[in-house]
Amino acid sequence: MKVVALFQIYLPYFLPRTPQWSEAENFQFQFEVEGHLVNVHPRRADEKLFPAPIDEQLAEAKIQLEPHFVQPDIVVPVDAPTEIAVRDRCLDRVEVQVYGEVALRDECAQGEVTWEYRRCAISACNKFLYLCRAVAHDPDITGLTWYYNFNHDRCYFGPPHSLIWFDADTREPLRDDDGRDFWVALSGSVRSPIRLPVDFDLITDSFTRAEQDLAADLLVSAKGLLIAEQLQEGVINLASACEIAATRYIDRKGMSNDPRARTIIAARQLHSFAERHFHLVPSHIDGRSLKVDDPGAFDLVEKAYRTRNSLAHTGELAYRDPVSRATVIVTRSMTIEFFKAAEHAVEWISRL
Repeated sequence: MKVVALFQIYLPYFLPRTPQWSEAENFQFQFEVEGHLVNVHPRRADEKLFPAPIDEQLAEAKIQLEPHFVQPDIVVPVDAPTEIAVRDRCLDRVEVQVYGEVALRDECAQGEVTWEYRRCAISACNKFLYLCRAVAHDPDITGLTWYYNFNHDRCYFGPPHSLIWFDADTREPLRDDDGRDFWVALSGSVRSPIRLPVDFDLITDSFTRAEQDLAADLLVSAKGLLIAEQLQEGVINLASACEIAATRYIDRKGMSNDPRARTIIAARQLHSFAERHFHLVPSHIDGRSLKVDDPGAFDLVEKAYRTRNSLAHTGELAYRDPVSRATVIVTRSMTIEFFKAAEHAVEWISRL
């Protein structure tokens, strides 16, 4: 059975449209994603923001914040908003049609099928949005965001969206045996406004410190980028944090002009980044080595920096394995492991 999954995906910004976008009856872009034909149709200026009853219902939904306010030790100021209206998160819309086949109509109600088609819709929509971003030179045109939660070790899809299933031949909505349409409307996820308490003495100590802790700042930036699925930028930031922490370690020890340390650092053709900065140099200065103290973290820092070099030189989120000589594609879960290792490595070398 041939089907069409019709998605309405809502954006928190206006598309960079011109009048020409609204001239054609069906202005759209076609992509092929995982074997599916996918049409991406940016909303014309005269099209309703919420085109169907299901979308109007979605616009009336609210995301409740108050249940999160009861967490232990959290201080919530007075007059804090307790909910977010979904309508306020929707400024524009992209319609995405994903074509495919199912053996039985009821498969369209199954979570794994919905997940597959949504993934294709997101991928095609992101390709269109990134084209707009590049042509407009506008960094505020962002892709559809998946938020990674470090505490839960899972991703949450941000944009509000709806899905209606259609018969591809008749163009009629698919219905179950009771006559109910196969549809779903989701308000999307928002980043929690709750922040863990920070001791005021720590803030005061940081304020009075003469030197900015740039490595720590970069790690925070890296975490934020990885949460927002900006993996390339996240890896570059966490690798830079390791490099800066290693450089400041040498400066702090007064060994910047030490001949042996300078020889080790300059030996890029003989030794890798992690080998030089987290094994040989600290072994020379303090008789300590991350390679010895935590081989797993050392290996991940090495792979993270190789990935950083690949991004800098080829733009690929990958690294070359020195043993097998194979190119390893870096996944989201691998970048999370890179981050945890970098955080540990920076803390380790800062304590020496």
